[in-house]
Amino acid sequence: MCEVIDIMLNNGWQEAIDSGMQQGMQKGLEEGMQKGAEIEKKNIAETMKKKGFDIGLIMEITGLSKDKILAL
Repeated sequence: MCEVIDIMLNNGWQEAIDSGMQQGMQKGLEEGMQKGAEIEKKNIAETMKKKGFDIGLIMEITGLSKDKILAL
């Protein structure tokens, strides 16, 4: 009887660990994609700024603030 309880507890813990790891990996992936998108926006804004595009147009296209664009 104790073996059955031990197996059930161990399986439950393993499922919880697996679930937690899966959730952590998913969150990490989402955060990484958001950071990558933000970097790409800045790269596009920087290129546009170097080519002399209007700051307002850069803001409209990239969604970045005027301060962020001017800081590039």
